[in-house]
Amino acid sequence: MRFEHLQDWLDWQQTLHSEKIKLGLERVARVARELGLMRPDFRVVMVSGTNGKGSITAILESIYHEAGYRVAAYTSPHLLHYNERIRIGKKNVEDAPLCAAFDLVDQARGDLSLSYFEFGTLAAMQIFSTLPLDVAVFEVGLGGRLDAVNIYDADASIVSSVGLDHVQWLGSTRESIGLEKAGIFRTGKPAVCGDNDPPETLLKYARDIDSRLYLVGEDFSYRQGSDGRWAFRTEKLDWDDLPAPNLYGDVQVGNAAAALMSIQCLDEVLPVQRESVERGLQDICLSGRFQRVVGKCEMIFDVAHNLDSAKVLGKNLQELGPASRTYAVFAVLEDKDVEGIIGSVCEQIDEWYISELDSERSLDCADLQDRIVRLDPDAIVHTCPSVEQAWQAVEKEACETSRIVVFGSFLTVAEVICLHV
Repeated sequence: MRFEHLQDWLDWQQTLHSEKIKLGLERVARVARELGLMRPDFRVVMVSGTNGKGSITAILESIYHEAGYRVAAYTSPHLLHYNERIRIGKKNVEDAPLCAAFDLVDQARGDLSLSYFEFGTLAAMQIFSTLPLDVAVFEVGLGGRLDAVNIYDADASIVSSVGLDHVQWLGSTRESIGLEKAGIFRTGKPAVCGDNDPPETLLKYARDIDSRLYLVGEDFSYRQGSDGRWAFRTEKLDWDDLPAPNLYGDVQVGNAAAALMSIQCLDEVLPVQRESVERGLQDICLSGRFQRVVGKCEMIFDVAHNLDSAKVLGKNLQELGPASRTYAVFAVLEDKDVEGIIGSVCEQIDEWYISELDSERSLDCADLQDRIVRLDPDAIVHTCPSVEQAWQAVEKEACETSRIVVFGSFLTVAEVICLHV
């Protein structure tokens, strides 16, 4: 084995490929064939989308687990530990099987260069292939059509939403991005779209390949009650008084509805009773999605890093009502819609503590400050050398009736959670 310790494997993988993001299926499919991974023995559900795909993956995982199925999930990125990306029975994989899988992938690849994400995807598939699984849920890393997980033919696919993000790889319009995400659909297999306004390219692609597409508002619907309970409707189901997902925000009911539609699509091979759905909705484990923590004051961790997710964050903050003072700890990557993110939340923020991220793609702190002030000339903005120092400065200022909101990137949230825990 090349390395004995997981961190050594991960550090080495990041030096292997000249491009951090390399879309395409040829390399990963070649290694998967060498390892005998192309035809899994378990059912595969694929989840893509600009926002919401992590939540839907967690919802599916939780419900199938409560239904008694042997379920695995592959997600990215992680917040604190790489092991979070690969879960079996809702538990993170241990270091030893991960290292063993990396070794097998390394041997199978020969002189072929693999990206960090491709290495992880193949390792997850290798681990899953050794287990007596019923179903595995794969969260797409980027786009869909050319994402490494798409070497598998999904038994059911879900596109949670289509928005503008990663435009340098997926295109600059919802139509181009929708087509990329529809690339996970398969002929003769069910596909679900949870976007209320799906791009025509996505609809046409489903028609062209003869995939049965289930659309929110047409093939399934949901209605929220004032008490947090909700109703779910399809041609076959009429469920009232469902418990709210154990995730904050109205948007999560829409994610749950898309997940339930997918579950119904596979009901003949993976039947799920309402009781399992209710237990699963109440036992979802997912950090960093409007995660509320009470310490010295109320703290909110949210990985919102594009326009649509920032709009949801702003709406959620508004619904919470005002604190005596709301502080933001904010750092963001330069290739994001920074003005859109700021504009979506600035009315809910009284004071900003900003910094740069430990990434070559981080937005410069002075540039970030300029953009905040340009959008809100009265904004109070403090620049800090690091996320850690921004957090420490906020902690000194906050009192019991304050609120601290940490957002802008998975990296921002991960660093603060590490400090907090």
